[in-house]
Amino acid sequence: MNELIQLQIKLVPEIIDITEKRYSILRTIEFNQPVGRRALAVVLDKSERWVRSELEFLKDQNLIEIHPLGMTITKEGKTIINKLRDYISELKGLKNLELLIKDALGVMDVIIVPGNADKDRETVTEIAKAAFEYLKNRITDNSVIAVSGGYTLLAVAEQSYKIDTKNVTVVPARGGIKADLERQASIVAAKMAKNIGGNYCLLHLPDNINAEMLQRMIADPDIAKVINYIKNSHIFIFGLSSLETISKKRNFTQEENDFLHSLNIRAEAYGCFFDGAGRIVHKSGSIGITAEDLRNINIVMAVGGGVSKAEPIILVNKGRSNNVIVTDEAAAREIYNILQGGN
Repeated sequence: MNELIQLQIKLVPEIIDITEKRYSILRTIEFNQPVGRRALAVVLDKSERWVRSELEFLKDQNLIEIHPLGMTITKEGKTIINKLRDYISELKGLKNLELLIKDALGVMDVIIVPGNADKDRETVTEIAKAAFEYLKNRITDNSVIAVSGGYTLLAVAEQSYKIDTKNVTVVPARGGIKADLERQASIVAAKMAKNIGGNYCLLHLPDNINAEMLQRMIADPDIAKVINYIKNSHIFIFGLSSLETISKKRNFTQEENDFLHSLNIRAEAYGCFFDGAGRIVHKSGSIGITAEDLRNINIVMAVGGGVSKAEPIILVNKGRSNNVIVTDEAAAREIYNILQGGN
């Protein structure tokens, strides 16, 4: 397919813009349906006139239907969207970019979806879909999946669906955090388990507790059971953040921020804080998965998109051969720029 795409680009260079434009419209309608023309134009940040001409084409091709309540995607339209994902990736050179980043970081795999999660919600959904599509054929009977919390992980759980495996268990990778209940790891684990037809165990504990309390909790039989699952998980899926983002999410005090800045912290993932060289220089005290546990896990998957995730993706994943990165085009191009020594 790559050779055919190169010929198309050579003969019809505008094919990239046209295809990406119509794919973007279809994807946005699918995500927001039923949606009116004016609302669609606002979401796409385009004029109604621009949108109107494209909608007529898509309707004539039987890819969308227009109803009084708004536009929806047809069955044929959904098929086209699914088939276009890989084509768009090839068209934009994302498959080649995946290989370049994979080799540069020394990870197992890199999956890149078109878009920018910093600018549109649809891209987060696309990242989540790609993450589960990668995992579904790697989840086997008796697999244990550990998950962290966060909006992107919640999206992965929401995009998961029934798979033909037996006795799969999903567990939260760590205790809870000071965040919205709906995106805590236990909620993500329960939702994913329900969707794939598996089992789940919960860990109703605070994320940051003192060492004495930590030891007491580990001794509890119910907690020990969940910890055993976590320590023996086959797949671990997690999100990651820059220091600025995690500071806002968790409402760090000025004293906490000053401390982390003094350590040159640039990224956070699974309770570990990474400096500008990718070293773990601080950890939050919690029951759950540790950096040492990751060495024995078959697939360690980092999910997240947007330019703001580029540096954290590099720092958290570089040199870890069992890691898989699922991200978007915006983050991937910034990752490549950083690796090439760009500003």
